[in-house]
Amino acid sequence: MSYKERVVKGITWNFLLLMLSAPIGYLVRVLYANELPKLDVGLFYAVLDFCCMVAIFKDLGLSAALVRFIPKFLHEKRKDLIKSTIISVGLLQTSISLIITLIIIIIAPIIAEYYINNRGQFTGHLDFVVNVLIILSIGYWFQSIMDVISRSILGFQNQKYYGTISFVRVSLILLFSLIFIFLFNIHNALSPTYAYTITPIVLIIIYGHIFIKKIFPNFFREKLIFSKSLVKDLFSYGLPLMFGSASGLILGYLDGICLTYFTGLNAVADYRNVAMPTTLVLSYLASAIHSVLFPMSSELWEKGYKRYIKLALEKISLYTFIIILPMGILTAYFSEIIVKLFFNLQYLSAVPAMRILSFGIIFMSLNRVGFTILNGIGKSFLSIKILYIGAFFNLIFNILLIPKFGTIGASIATTLSYFLMWFLLVKFIYKFLDVNYKKLIKNFVVIIIIGTLSLILLILIMKFLNNVNILLKLIFGIIIYVIIYLAGILLLKIIDFDEILEILNKLRRFK
Repeated sequence: MSYKERVVKGITWNFLLLMLSAPIGYLVRVLYANELPKLDVGLFYAVLDFCCMVAIFKDLGLSAALVRFIPKFLHEKRKDLIKSTIISVGLLQTSISLIITLIIIIIAPIIAEYYINNRGQFTGHLDFVVNVLIILSIGYWFQSIMDVISRSILGFQNQKYYGTISFVRVSLILLFSLIFIFLFNIHNALSPTYAYTITPIVLIIIYGHIFIKKIFPNFFREKLIFSKSLVKDLFSYGLPLMFGSASGLILGYLDGICLTYFTGLNAVADYRNVAMPTTLVLSYLASAIHSVLFPMSSELWEKGYKRYIKLALEKISLYTFIIILPMGILTAYFSEIIVKLFFNLQYLSAVPAMRILSFGIIFMSLNRVGFTILNGIGKSFLSIKILYIGAFFNLIFNILLIPKFGTIGASIATTLSYFLMWFLLVKFIYKFLDVNYKKLIKNFVVIIIIGTLSLILLILIMKFLNNVNILLKLIFGIIIYVIIYLAGILLLKIIDFDEILEILNKLRRFK
């Protein structure tokens, strides 16, 4: 199979499984919202965010180093070094994770009292909070083992198995959640806690077997070599990657961390179980674009085809905006209906945050395209710089806004940080690629006007559908808006299908 065929099949397979995972993951949120007390949902996500934040530094970038060194040693036909790399990373990572886990267990009562229960919502039940924290931290130790296995599979470039991990993971979480809630009748934070803890254990069994039997059958027969120089190389490669990826991950968990401390667990439930997951659905297009754009931009940059990267960025940004904007507007407009339909009336307080985040995700999607281009042309240090600026900005505004405005403050801070990062990306990308952003922003303004006018017409039409079933109202509303919006886009010739085909044909020549 050629490189091109492997890339195309890998992208298609991963994107298909991503699309299958999305509704299952959303169903998990719906299940928790409807079967668990809201306070318990908030408790679970508060603890989860804390564990995720700590877990950022659990492996010092070593698991990412596997993806770099396994292909290198495969090329050199040194399977003994592949085994040694996996064992070295496994021992180091699980040891570091175990130390972190033990520290969390020891200080769990302090974390529970002064952080998670800062607003006094579980006063008198701190033992329960401590149990959730300890169990979930143990789950993250098992996850560190699974990270080594998954990265090893990716290092062997086996997309067939690697692509299934996310899908199997979210499916197991749903399955175990259903078992604990309905079979064992556990209607509190322990159900998701058990589900998230047991899932990595099952994944280790499944994918550990696959790795040994299917991917690296000679694993136990290969010689094991402990080398200080190898460990040094692993750390030299992994540490910078850890600090780079940490910025993006910190940005993702800051809102939940600050909401837990300043406003309490009900706000965390609104934000982490309803508002953010719903709006993040809009970003899946950007994820698909990333998987295609990164290898393409890297290849074109190495070949000196700067003009085609510029062309691709301009057009992909334009069409991303054309697709994401109406999705954001519809999510914002129908937020209340979405909450009533999939969640329950307790979560109506999540609606304002959801509406604000719907527009923040538009910039997040554009940022994903921009970061992909910067990384593809070898400017990853700028991506890291922008991400840390965004994370710092988000932290400051979270501290300023959340105590007074709660989830609305968190959503404003996040949306503004996404906008700031987009502004910085525009500045740096223009410097390297001379992208015609004036024309692009002019088109953005026209698209926003079309989207706004389409919304006004939708609001007028929806007045005649007041007595219609809530689900039918949502379906009819989406169809009506899309028809009006597309009519405006086509009428003003924002989309040029011949141009799209021409670009694809040009890019195909350089694959």
